[in-house]
Amino acid sequence: MRLGGRLRCEVLDLVDDARDAWRRGARPILAVVACSLTVGAAVLSRVPRIRVDLLHYGGAYADQPLGHEMIRLPVAVFLPTSDLPLWGAVLQVFVVVALGEMLLGRLGTVTVALVGQLLSTVAARAMIAIGTGLFIGLPLSQARILDTGPSGVTVAVGAWLLSRRMAWLSVAVLGVVLTGFAFGQHNLDGVEHAAAYFVGVTLAALSAWASNLVKALAEVRAAVRRMSPMRFRRVGCRPGQAFLSRPMDRSYAPWHGRTGRR
Repeated sequence: MRLGGRLRCEVLDLVDDARDAWRRGARPILAVVACSLTVGAAVLSRVPRIRVDLLHYGGAYADQPLGHEMIRLPVAVFLPTSDLPLWGAVLQVFVVVALGEMLLGRLGTVTVALVGQLLSTVAARAMIAIGTGLFIGLPLSQARILDTGPSGVTVAVGAWLLSRRMAWLSVAVLGVVLTGFAFGQHNLDGVEHAAAYFVGVTLAALSAWASNLVKALAEVRAAVRRMSPMRFRRVGCRPGQAFLSRPMDRSYAPWHGRTGRR
């Protein structure tokens, strides 16, 4: 199968699984809420006075103290960015978050989104601190770039979703594209997107490992319970017959002094 056909099959599998989840009653409530907040922030930001307040409480910059930037990130995710039109932000948030919520659960999606946004922001700050002395570093001027928009969240959730669904070709294509942009653009957005991608893939690997560990422990526990004599003991069985699956014939009980039925 050609790469294009395989990529198309992986995408169609996600769509089919999402359709099945919808039939089972799953609803993208989290995605609708996130899109509503994104649209609401974009509309309110058109009012000059409200825009100043939004940027005051949600404008994140790398030259701010780390604690201040972390506090502003939840608001900064929904603020509009100049690099992405509103319809593009809403579309990517709805598609990625809805698929993650319906296929892998709401709690996991929120966790990956938060961790991906936080760690990608910290990674960008580290690249600025390294400076241009290394090829992976960023110039100090990037510290004054406004860091808003949902791209970090959607990249982390998308990489996590594709990895958990074992859509390996899609994971590889996404990684190549984001890494290429990170080295090609060499700015704050490119580094954050690449960092969010690696965070999503890493979280997918950790969650898969944890799931396999839980299953293995459950199997060991079940095997130990099957080996325990207490599970197979029957009331009234003869000594030495604790592992028999059928109960004892009570007409024969020599240790009670009876040799037959009364």
